[in-house]
Amino acid sequence: MKKSRIVSCTMLLLILVTILSMITGCSTATKKIPIPTVEKNVYIYDEDNIIDDITEKELNKMLVELEQKTETEFAVISVESLLDKSIEDYANNLFNTLGIGKKGKDNGVLLLISRSDKKVRLEIGRGLEGCLNDSKCGRILDDYFVPYRENDEYTKATKLTVSAVLKVLCEEYDISITGLNTESIQIEESDELTFGQMIIIIIIIIAILVIIEWITGHILGDGFGDGLISNIILSSGSSSSGGGFGGGGFGGGSFGGGCSGGGGASR
Repeated sequence: MKKSRIVSCTMLLLILVTILSMITGCSTATKKIPIPTVEKNVYIYDEDNIIDDITEKELNKMLVELEQKTETEFAVISVESLLDKSIEDYANNLFNTLGIGKKGKDNGVLLLISRSDKKVRLEIGRGLEGCLNDSKCGRILDDYFVPYRENDEYTKATKLTVSAVLKVLCEEYDISITGLNTESIQIEESDELTFGQMIIIIIIIIAILVIIEWITGHILGDGFGDGLISNIILSSGSSSSGGGFGGGGFGGGSFGGGCSGGGGASR
């Protein structure tokens, strides 16, 4: 009876590990993701034409001023499709491929929008995760992007979201941006788990599973379950493929060499 229960528990744990591997694994899509051709003093790349020209010019002028005063690079990119990738993988790889933010400071921000997939993400460079943590990014998207996306008001959604992020950065660096109106913008952090907290929880779960694997192997003997959980975790990581970058409708180029560790929020 005891051996049967241990076997049942082990099988349930294996199922849990498999589910976790599916959730945390990279997309297996192999389609090339287009990379925008980066131009000097251009921070908005509206491939899907979701922002009107006047607003685009106004926002770009603010983002240029932000970079001049703080060296922070804030890119806004709209795409026609995520090419069957998760917006988290797409944004993180696009961010790091372009090198948004300054090298060594990692002070970049990416607002990625896909209208056809009805997805949006704020991807944050490591150097800005203190002031733009996952919770705050989620609140910004919930309050200033999602409500207007529902009515297909992408120009307004983008303008308000960029303004909200700029408000946080202005407070962080104690600067002002010409033309930025944030009187109506109030930002409160949500109660959702941050990216860092989720990583810690996953690591703890995996550690517990490995310990249980070791214990069950010694109790049942004959190498029962020996390395099985570890092998599933390792194989799930090695078998995934994030697809390629470059090619497609954009050309290429780069910003200042910054990188992101995956912080931010998606909606």
